[in-house]
Amino acid sequence: MVTDLEMKTLIIGSSPCSVYIAKELLESGNRIIIALNRNEASSAIDEFKAAGIDPAHILTDTKILSCRGCADDFTILMGSGGKTISKKISGVVIAEEYERKPNFSTYGLKPAQDVLSLSFLTGAIIPENDAVKQIPQGGKIVFLTGLGYESNPVIAEEVMLASLKLQTDFNLQTYILTGNLKVAGNGLEKLYRETKTAGTVYFKFTDTSPRILQDNKGKVAIELIDGITRLNFRITPALTVVDEAISPSGYLKELAVIFGIHTGADGFLQSGNLHRTGIYTNRKGVFVAGPSRSVLNAAENITDSANAAILASGTGVTGIKDSKPTAEIRNGSCIRCLTCYRCCPYRAIDLDIRPTVMPDACEGCGICFAECPRGAISLNLPDNRNAADEIRQAAGTIKSSPIIIAFCCSRSACRAKELAVHTGHLLPENLKVVEVPCSGFVSMEYILSAFQNNAKGVLVLTCHAGNCHSEDGNIFARKRVEQLKEVFSHMNFEQERLEIKTLASNMGYEFAQIVCEFENTLKALGSGDLKNEVQK
Repeated sequence: MVTDLEMKTLIIGSSPCSVYIAKELLESGNRIIIALNRNEASSAIDEFKAAGIDPAHILTDTKILSCRGCADDFTILMGSGGKTISKKISGVVIAEEYERKPNFSTYGLKPAQDVLSLSFLTGAIIPENDAVKQIPQGGKIVFLTGLGYESNPVIAEEVMLASLKLQTDFNLQTYILTGNLKVAGNGLEKLYRETKTAGTVYFKFTDTSPRILQDNKGKVAIELIDGITRLNFRITPALTVVDEAISPSGYLKELAVIFGIHTGADGFLQSGNLHRTGIYTNRKGVFVAGPSRSVLNAAENITDSANAAILASGTGVTGIKDSKPTAEIRNGSCIRCLTCYRCCPYRAIDLDIRPTVMPDACEGCGICFAECPRGAISLNLPDNRNAADEIRQAAGTIKSSPIIIAFCCSRSACRAKELAVHTGHLLPENLKVVEVPCSGFVSMEYILSAFQNNAKGVLVLTCHAGNCHSEDGNIFARKRVEQLKEVFSHMNFEQERLEIKTLASNMGYEFAQIVCEFENTLKALGSGDLKNEVQK
């Protein structure tokens, strides 16, 4: 095994974003290493060379095998050239190019001399490219995009730019046949008007579809009814251009597992969590840029690249140090069941002889604390607060009845409560708010402790689905609440005394409404004591 301690930032992928990031980092004096897998063409190296990047920084035929550690202290194992190599890395940027598949079969077509994919045409109309010879000298050029399926703004922009160039630079008549043309992106409405001014003719289809025919020589004929004039048309294009479906690189699925990164339903390396905007992921020091995180246009890719270069340069890899709580595993109690390792959303648990928490990676959500079956994990809250003490003290500090204890996420429900107070909403005097770093911190023991300390009702107030900073903290909390409610149903103890609700930080009115309605529910239920039910 070869170990290299000199490299600083690992860049994965051969996309234009990777080239930009590598160039920026080198120019600012940072050390880098670029990892290209075997499926990436040798032309990728030419792109890096053209940007002035020495091939000595590039590892080809390389696959990431594992990642340990945290920001500023990652250990990355890679398989490269038949060897396993180890690199000490401070930050990682994943910028794998996405995959494009021409939609020939979608339109019942086969590739031919006069039937091209959008990517091929885009390359062909660059004057320096010899492929420009394939562009016809006359006749009609037809673009097929978004027919029978939902297109996207990136493809729409490429289609319109290509159409505009053919109209203006090649003096060719272009037609765009489309369903719902996506022009909601920045500048796309203006581009749409420019293409129409230049002479592009649009046919839009909602209830009908054009009939696309291709003979055995590859020639295409298109029969259609114009959706506006309702007139019949037949077009025999000199060139037919087919749009493409964009999907994440197949390699991203492996990288997501290796680095422990949350993915979205579309397979890109971001889940849509509003706390992970831009290039951030759930793992500190690991960034995703451009085509690895979403389908972005050229301007958005440049923005991603610039942000990644800034953060990976060391100005923001580990984030701002604050007084957030940090989990700690007590070795004497730990039985190495690895529950904490499996449930940590930030990959802050390192496995050596036994599980340990990496403080710089821990976000203090408390999920591991609540999930640990042995109670072997502690979480020190800011200002030396102790949630267990606050629960026990509630009975002595609240004089009116029924006592309500509400576990509130510090990022959502607590702020909603503050807003409710500031806007003049009256809250029950018998309400005790226990602030928690994440609803995932609220264990079954805490909920039961609240009831055992004279609470007549317990609320768990979480972030909305998809808005939890720790991604799944609200899901863990809901499962625990549902499990306890099921237990209560077998104990003849009212399930209505335990509820879980979702709130955003700006929902002060809704916070007041929830707690007041809950108070009314408890009053209607009358006295109830979990301790008595347990004793029975």
